[in-house]
Amino acid sequence: MRYGLLLVVLTLVGCSPVASITEHTSDAVLVPMIRADLSENIPESSGLAYRLGRFWTINDGGNAPDLFWLDESGQQGRIPIVNAANLDWETLTTTPEYLVVGDCGNNRGDRIWFQLHRVKWTSLKRSLLDAQSVTSHSINVKLDDVVPAVERQRHNRDCEAMVTVGDKIWLFTKNWNDQRSRLYVIDPNKDEQALLTRAVFETGGLITGADFDPATQRLALIGYGSGLSVTQPFIWIVPVINDSPEFTQAVRYKLGKLGQWEAVLWHNGTLWVSRETSVLGDAALAEIELPVDFKTNN
Repeated sequence: MRYGLLLVVLTLVGCSPVASITEHTSDAVLVPMIRADLSENIPESSGLAYRLGRFWTINDGGNAPDLFWLDESGQQGRIPIVNAANLDWETLTTTPEYLVVGDCGNNRGDRIWFQLHRVKWTSLKRSLLDAQSVTSHSINVKLDDVVPAVERQRHNRDCEAMVTVGDKIWLFTKNWNDQRSRLYVIDPNKDEQALLTRAVFETGGLITGADFDPATQRLALIGYGSGLSVTQPFIWIVPVINDSPEFTQAVRYKLGKLGQWEAVLWHNGTLWVSRETSVLGDAALAEIELPVDFKTNN
């Protein structure tokens, strides 16, 4: 599927300066180094988080409503959420109090409501000791400026990425048609809300994951192309200035290992990513060794 070569940041009040995606693409290639095999229990890892000395991840739609953890020694575990369904879990984010699961996948295009399932870290900490299940509190959100319809992978209403920035949760769409991504902002303290687009970014691909590093004020967006371009995954590194992604200063990096890379996480100053099982490779957790220009110029 073709996409435009211009990077345009559109807001509700106008447009920012136009810049070429190729001008924002670094010569450096980010190479994921496999750290754990996920193919046995987590073949569809679609979200990443880190807390309590563990990586946390999830399988996407059609699987049980389970949280999975991995520690850095290689141990793995599973914690069911007893009062949440996995319609299409696609993303994780964290707040000081909660691990938040984003049930926002919408391949068909006809979902009206998405759910965010919040699980308290105190509950997860107890579960790690007694192997008990946990409960969640759900938030219902809908994209109020789109019209749901069955158009499987031929629409701009899919969503696989969310991230906490300050006291809000940002939701990024996965646009099958135009290869852009829209930004919506969620108030995590409201149980039901209708959202309007805050901005549109020409990302040049399908955005599947996001994370924010408060220490450096950098947003990471991971994705890949559609059609033949699915073989070229990428990561955008975007400065966040005054609580807004600044794509005019963003850098796009190619990933040097093929695969359906779905999630991205800042951890200890580096990037971690997870891959779903596909013809391009088995499910895995990987660490990216950052090039020198990445550390000094971003």
